[in-house]
Amino acid sequence: MVQNTNHIANCVPIGRHDGHVLELDLDKLLAGRLLIQGSSGAGKSATLRRIVEEAFEYMTTVIVDPEGEFANLAEHIGAARIVGSTLTCEGMTSAALKAREHRIALHVDLSDLDPEERIIKAAAFFAGLMSAPAEVWPNTMLVCIDEGHLLAPHVAGSARDAETRRTGVAALTDLCSRGRKRGLATIVATQRLAKLSASVTSELLNFLVGLNVFDRDVQRAADFLGFGPREAERLRSLAPGEFYALGPALVVTATLAKIDPTITDHVGATPKLVGCADHSAEDARRLLNLECMETIAAEPRGRSTALRGTRALDNFLLDPTAGLAVTTLQALARIAPNATTCTDICAHTGQQAEQVHAALDTLSALGAIETTHRETVRIARLSARLRQKNSNVDLVALA
Repeated sequence: MVQNTNHIANCVPIGRHDGHVLELDLDKLLAGRLLIQGSSGAGKSATLRRIVEEAFEYMTTVIVDPEGEFANLAEHIGAARIVGSTLTCEGMTSAALKAREHRIALHVDLSDLDPEERIIKAAAFFAGLMSAPAEVWPNTMLVCIDEGHLLAPHVAGSARDAETRRTGVAALTDLCSRGRKRGLATIVATQRLAKLSASVTSELLNFLVGLNVFDRDVQRAADFLGFGPREAERLRSLAPGEFYALGPALVVTATLAKIDPTITDHVGATPKLVGCADHSAEDARRLLNLECMETIAAEPRGRSTALRGTRALDNFLLDPTAGLAVTTLQALARIAPNATTCTDICAHTGQQAEQVHAALDTLSALGAIETTHRETVRIARLSARLRQKNSNVDLVALA
């Protein structure tokens, strides 16, 4: 085992190994990012919690919480709470920009969203973090993402979900690959490596790997740690809270460590066993209100779903801003993946600011762009899904 002997001011203790303190070097974390991985019950969320408790005084901290498990931790560090369903994608992007500018700790609770909305709104939030102007890059930020496989899955559940998946993967990969010079230190926690996009994991240089059960997860985790087949089998027998640490921000060779207890309670801990209540069959039927449920007819879905898409298209075609919106979209496509300002778009299109604002509002409502609110300086760029489709363009400035 190799002890981390680098005791600079920006190292925080997170566990112990062979009687030594396991420290996380926050400066090197900024340069190399971190993956926390372990099967359900391995203690990955508690490990993420421990890191936040130790590091939040060094860096502005953002907790991206798909399962709603970190509310008490957010209160402990004084983070403002954002509920996913209360903000549009534009609002998520703007909140991220404001948090960077004013160094505001955030708890982004996405637990009230369906899987597709969760990915799209998380992508909009990450885009806001990345599009902050260079003058705020020195405002370093620790971005902690739990259940990363829910936001950047390795495969789509269906053909319909494929576009959403590409959006999520592109946004999180971009955050990990280009976040360093923008002052963004990213930590991604996930249950299964096989479920998290390889594009994301390839950008992470530090690892805390816990219990693994499935063969594919064991093999990928062993590859990260440099383990052979015999050493890989150890991953199947780790106790909760035991993790192999490796990376420039941790230790130079794979080292088994025990993560320290947390100050705040882990809401996602496995609950104690509780038996069912002592109800008669008649009482159970009454409490379930089954008679009422049996009278509800299943609503046809195919036609209503199609009409929603048709109506959205009709509304756009009849909107007075449609022509300028298309011109604006084409202008943004020319400079993708970069962003530009409303002032530059006005100069390019020859339109007044109010008209361009209206066009940007229309495009944002359709999910075609990411943009901030109407302010002195409004920033806009193509949405992540359109940037993915538009990846082969030259990077040029608006004329």
